[in-house]
Amino acid sequence: MNFVIVGTNFISDTLLAAANTLDGFNLYGVCSRAQSSAKAFLAKHPQNVQAKIFTSIEQVCQDHNVDAVYIAAPNSLHKQYAVMCLQAGKHVLGEKPSAANSKELTTIIATAKKHQRLYMEAMMTTHLPNFALLQQAMIKIGTPRKYIGQYSQYSSRYDKYKNGERPNTFLPEFANGALVDLGIYPLYLLIALWGVPNNVSASGVLLDTGVDGAGDVLLNYADKQAVISYSKISQGDNITEIQGELGRIRIEAVSQLRKVEFIANNGERELASIAFDEHFMKFEVEHFMKLASQNQFESDVNTHQLSLNVMNVLDEARAQLGVIYPNEKQI
Repeated sequence: MNFVIVGTNFISDTLLAAANTLDGFNLYGVCSRAQSSAKAFLAKHPQNVQAKIFTSIEQVCQDHNVDAVYIAAPNSLHKQYAVMCLQAGKHVLGEKPSAANSKELTTIIATAKKHQRLYMEAMMTTHLPNFALLQQAMIKIGTPRKYIGQYSQYSSRYDKYKNGERPNTFLPEFANGALVDLGIYPLYLLIALWGVPNNVSASGVLLDTGVDGAGDVLLNYADKQAVISYSKISQGDNITEIQGELGRIRIEAVSQLRKVEFIANNGERELASIAFDEHFMKFEVEHFMKLASQNQFESDVNTHQLSLNVMNVLDEARAQLGVIYPNEKQI
């Protein structure tokens, strides 16, 4: 399958290294507004140095040899690029968050359905082998009562921000912020396991640019509750726990499910995961390619509804935090 990667940041490096291990994957091209950035990106991947370079999304859409597009451009461009590619008959794997808000995501999904093309949010966690093992282990904790999800990672760009620079990761015009960048991982896992909460309550620390640097989101269910704790301006141990009446599940690195362990109330421990695969993004790409080859236009794992459910919570939490993106002021 001929892929074009749109965007040349570190996540694109990680995805390409993983995808190169898969039969059937071919990096047909890379899209970056600066040709020098595309060349530098390809230089890091020797087996892909002959890939075509595009300098606009329009060029990608016009090339009939392109089967699928992986969009890792700034969040603010996800909707525009996804819609254009879907209209041009390309399948789209859209990096998380799938769009800036639920209105944009709804437009993407409607376009995919209209043009009968596959659209899937590139949330890797739910495609990892350890996610299925986590689901199996859930029965061991008995009646679930509490979910504590944490992803706090001090951003290397925060030092630049404190020195007076304005890195994209802390700018609302790029639809950024710590919640949509990091908090989405424990949130997505939560909603994949427990579904839509009854209500949402959010609080956080806003930077002077208007985006959140850290925060907490409390989600209430009828018989249990969850809290998502996240930060890009401090560092945490990043342990997630799912607590039940018979024990708890302890997860290391919630985005990658590096280690999943069941701990009974009596202290007995049982490993509930397999060894971590360094090419952890290959599983979502493999799933995506399989769906496309079978003319399936929606994932049964990262469903459109799951993405919408997560985005709706993100919208509500951001509204409570006061994080408003420039294009939302006209909505």
